[in-house]
Amino acid sequence: MENEVQRPLADFPVNIWEDIFTSFSNSDLGSDKLKEKHITLKETVKESFMASRANPIENIKFIDTLCRLGVSYHFEKDITDKLEKSFDCLDFNQKIRQERCDLYTVGIVFQVFRQFGFKLSADVFNKFKDEDGKFKAHLVADARGMLTLYEAAQWSTPGEDILDEALAFSNAHLEEISSRSSPHLAIRIKNALKHPFHKGISRIETRKFISYYEAEEKCDSTLLEFAKIDFNLLQMLYRHELACVTRWHKEIEFESKIIYAKHRVAEACLWAVGTYFEPEYSQGRVLLANVVILLTALDDTYDAITLLLIS
Repeated sequence: MENEVQRPLADFPVNIWEDIFTSFSNSDLGSDKLKEKHITLKETVKESFMASRANPIENIKFIDTLCRLGVSYHFEKDITDKLEKSFDCLDFNQKIRQERCDLYTVGIVFQVFRQFGFKLSADVFNKFKDEDGKFKAHLVADARGMLTLYEAAQWSTPGEDILDEALAFSNAHLEEISSRSSPHLAIRIKNALKHPFHKGISRIETRKFISYYEAEEKCDSTLLEFAKIDFNLLQMLYRHELACVTRWHKEIEFESKIIYAKHRVAEACLWAVGTYFEPEYSQGRVLLANVVILLTALDDTYDAITLLLIS
């Protein structure tokens, strides 16, 4: 037709994933044997977590490990109950302010409380300052402590000057510290400088930390195995969700009807996983990925119309 509108075509790269995602099936969701192993390990990990309550500080370190391995969602109620009791405990608050409680420990405790919504005062870091109000120079020798200080400073709120100072102090030395650290710790430091743990996509950060944790001398083999199986089971679920979104994308014939738009199914699913990764939100992730695809098409349609009007 002579009057048919010819939309300008943007030079978007082709979709590199093509048709491989539609091959993912329900059979990929994990064997019963693997799920049974997961349940057994979960009970063992919970027993270890409850046993660690005898030492509140070690218990919070355990919580930090659970979070970084991406399995804390299995124990949310127990974690919240424990943190509420510790946060309101005067003895605990005094203990983390004592001189024998090192930078590494205080940094982890501070991060865990802030992560779960408890605003532990930033004055817990005051004891690491010298008479001139600057962070003590000898702290630079503690690689893990400096890393936790840097990550703790990411949880600052407006007006917390000591955390701003902590961020500047740790950031100024971590690059040099990484050069003299063990290989896996050096990689962890460099990754933190690029993407602090809580600011990254949780599943990506979890996968990285599993590798870090596996290289640790004090690695809990049971906890590590549980984290690996949990990660793999969730990954299988994501594969199934990706197949669902891909099939929907093909059924509505997006690529043939909206040829001027980007077709990024995998990227849309990654956005959804980054929003909430837990298994109970599976349907929500599929819906969110569909919405992202529709919004992308709408945005590209607007761009194409704009190009048409100005050309």
